[in-house]
Amino acid sequence: MIRTVGAALVAVALSMLAVPEANAGCCSCAWSASRSAARTVIEKVNMRIDEMESSIVDTLELQTAQLSGYIAEGAKSVTDALDAQTKLQAEIARDEAETQSKLEHRPTSSGCRVVTGMTGLAEGREAGAQASARAGSGETGRIGGDSAVVRDAGMAPDARARYRVWTKKHCSPERLKAGADVCEGDPRWHDADLKAGSLFDVDTFGDAEERLAADALGKNLAAPLVWDRFPLRAVDTDQDRELAMLARSADARSALASDWFARARGAREPAVDLAGWASSLAPGAAGSGGRVSRHELLEVLTSRRFENPAWAVGLQSMNGDNLLREIALLQAASLMLDWERYLMDERRGAMEAARLGAAAEEMRRLPGLADWLEVQR
Repeated sequence: MIRTVGAALVAVALSMLAVPEANAGCCSCAWSASRSAARTVIEKVNMRIDEMESSIVDTLELQTAQLSGYIAEGAKSVTDALDAQTKLQAEIARDEAETQSKLEHRPTSSGCRVVTGMTGLAEGREAGAQASARAGSGETGRIGGDSAVVRDAGMAPDARARYRVWTKKHCSPERLKAGADVCEGDPRWHDADLKAGSLFDVDTFGDAEERLAADALGKNLAAPLVWDRFPLRAVDTDQDRELAMLARSADARSALASDWFARARGAREPAVDLAGWASSLAPGAAGSGGRVSRHELLEVLTSRRFENPAWAVGLQSMNGDNLLREIALLQAASLMLDWERYLMDERRGAMEAARLGAAAEEMRRLPGLADWLEVQR
């Protein structure tokens, strides 16, 4: 279009220039020269028009490319922003799910410290060890006739004290008609000094009656009676010394058996106020007045906790981090139980060794073995 308009303008200009010449009587050769000059001018104009068109097209192409680049860059920025927002929302949702999982399936921060043994289990172990040491010291003094522990040392005073516990606490007139005039105990505690459950079915001792029943059971099993001591000042012969040492050996074996029960009782001593935590973790775990023992804590962590269906349901919704924490917790509880088992196995092994020693002592006293030199003669 630009080229057509330019050509028309050039033609008009040439015609205007050519009129005077024609009127002047120009010849045909002059007219031909004029047309040739007009053609030259037209070609130059067309060339300038082509250059202008090319420049305009190039400019438009460049601007279009730049505009496309700007549009693409803007689209990429929007896409990146959407991706970042999506990732942020996913991270927030994941954090919320993890927090909710912790709130629903994990104990409180104080409970976590208890679970890992930093508070509850450690205090339970200390309380149990102290109770076990007190009980072991008292029972050892009782068996050995230590006047610093038992005021009236000897078989008769000990038997009287043990008999009073039986009739006042563990013998009821309603259930033992033959001793109705002697028995004064509550029917709830009748024969508690004979039932294994008085010790092994108790998670945490709730009162003095439970402790007394467990203590009486241990004494009935390990050392029901103590024996009068040999008056050491009267020991002046080899035979007296042998008898005194045999009695001492028997006392040591009785004390070993008593120590086993003392340790079992010590593990059930109330330690820390965690009954609320235990109940939330395992419904039905009430404890004793809010205080639970190390024995009960271990039972909650390794038994009652998994009897709660909520644990199995929560396990299905735990994320990877919480599941790893759960596995670590189970392994820690397993190690604690293995250690407790090892400590008790040590004492069981000692009792087996003591039983073997007693059997060897009996063999030495068989006829012909007590004085084998006499047999050789």
